[in-house]
Parts: sequence; C-alpha cells; structure tokens
Amino acid sequence: MVPIAMWIRNLCVFLGTEPFVWSAAELDEKLADALCPECGDQATSVSGFVPPIKGEHAMTFAVDGLAVCVHQQITRVLPNAVLAEAVDERIEQIETKEGRKVSRREKADIRDEAHFELLPRAFTRAKRTPVVIDLRAHRIWVDVGSEKRAEEVVSGLREALGSLPVTRADARVRPAEELSRWLEDVNTLPNGFECGDRCVLESDDEVKSSVRVTAMDLQREEVRAHLAAGMQVVKLNVAVDDAIEFDLDENLDLKRIRPLDLIQDDLDSLDADDAVAELTARMALQGEALRGVLDRIYTHFGVAGEAEARAA
Repeated sequence: MVPIAMWIRNLCVFLGTEPFVWSAAELDEKLADALCPECGDQATSVSGFVPPIKGEHAMTFAVDGLAVCVHQQITRVLPNAVLAEAVDERIEQIETKEGRKVSRREKADIRDEAHFELLPRAFTRAKRTPVVIDLRAHRIWVDVGSEKRAEEVVSGLREALGSLPVTRADARVRPAEELSRWLEDVNTLPNGFECGDRCVLESDDEVKSSVRVTAMDLQREEVRAHLAAGMQVVKLNVAVDDAIEFDLDENLDLKRIRPLDLIQDDLDSLDADDAVAELTARMALQGEALRGVLDRIYTHFGVAGEAEARAA
C-alpha cells in the first residue's frame, strides 16, 4: 500500500460560497462513481478520481474534517515528431509510386489516418493531483502550482459532486501592496510570521519586468532599492511559528510548502510501514498547520466572507 499524497507542496485554494453539505461517507460514494477510467486506444485523455492509497478501495481519507482525495488525468502522448515522420513517409511513398504531388487536403487526410493508427501504440502518462476538501472551513485545497490545472481539477470535482459553489479569494487588502509593506518593515508582518530569503518583485506597468531574489537577506539595500524604484512584491517567502515555510503569492496561494523543525520532528517519528496510519498522521499534522495559516492570512488580508463565516 503506497500513499499518493504524502505531503502537500502547493496550495491553490477555492473558497465555498455556500456551506459544504457532504459527509465524508457521501464524498467517498460520489467519488467512487467518478473513478478514473482506463485510457482507451483512441482516447487522447481521460480523467477522474482514484484512491489516495494504491491498493485501497476508499476514495477519501478524512482527518479532522479534512477529506483527502486524488484527481487523476491520463494522457496518451503521441510526439509530434513521430507523427510528422510517419506522415512524411506516407507522402513520399505516394509521390514516388504514383509520380504526382500530394495535395494539401490529401495531406490532412493522411495525417488523420496516421494519427488514428499510431495513437493506440502511444505511451500514456498519469498526472495525480491531491485535493483536500475542508468540510469545516468550506474550502478546497488543490496541491498544484498552476491555477489553470487547479481549475481543471475543481471542474472535475464539481462534475463528480453535482455542485460545487466555490470562488477564488477576493482580498480587500491588495496582496502585492501588503507583501511589499512586509518587506519594507518586518514589524508589519502578522504575529508569528517571518520573512525568509527569497522573493519576486514586479514592476507595476505594462512591461511587467521582474526581479527574482533567492538565498539572500531581503533587507539588503539592493533589494530595497527595487521597492524604492516602484516595484512590488508578488511572491514572498515566509515562515510561520517555526512550523511551516512557504512562498505566498499575490493570489494568496502557497507555493513550495516545507515543514520546519516543530513539524519535521513529528514527521520523522511516524511509522512508515503503515500507509494508512502514516497518511492520517501526516494530514493531521500538516492539515492543522495549514488551516491555521489560511485563517490568519485571510483575516489579515480581509478576504471577503471568511471572517464573517468563522464568526457565525
């Protein structure tokens, strides 16, 4: 038994516009009906959900109101170079045998025919994306760095569940301005937050020129000079409570999430021989920390609806 999702590395978060009404058992049943099928010979892509732990039948694992599931997309990959070579060979054979030029329309037909014949022999690639459904805070966490891919996964989840009223975070405080303020004055960071050693700055104009700073003291004059020149921070590395580190971007997404000493010590002590117990323990540790981090970030940036929902 091998866990697919052992540690969340990125968080693209979607907020529920209505309370989530499913129980963990209902989620498991609905996702079982949306199981990812085999990729047929003529299918270019299929998608659906798979168990978080290979060899297990459970489609979700729930820990403290966090339901872990995994979206899978299987793509049949036929390299353009392979297809082009097959098409060229067929065209050359026709022109040599029949002594004529192949028309543009006939070339298109030959390409379609070659694609149809080669596709069943193309190799497949599976992309698995961990998803966490926070049934308590009514949020969807997608472990992916690309917002486009996150939207695709959420669309698949919506289709499986029949309805999924979610939206992206809408902050009252402009994230780029606030992240820049954190870099200018570390005293403005929320309690427990500390600046790390990397950031991305971007100009606030049509050119959108950018500067990437890595492994450097962010308080150095050359970094602050970019702020003085009118650039803003669009991604900032921060650590929270000596427990977790990540890059916070202007969409309030978390990238490159990494455990620090307070969590890493507990992770190192887990029993890796029991996949179910390990996944449960890892999600309990990381889930609690990330839920608290999101609460603090959304409160600080005035994300619409979040503070009111927690107060209700």
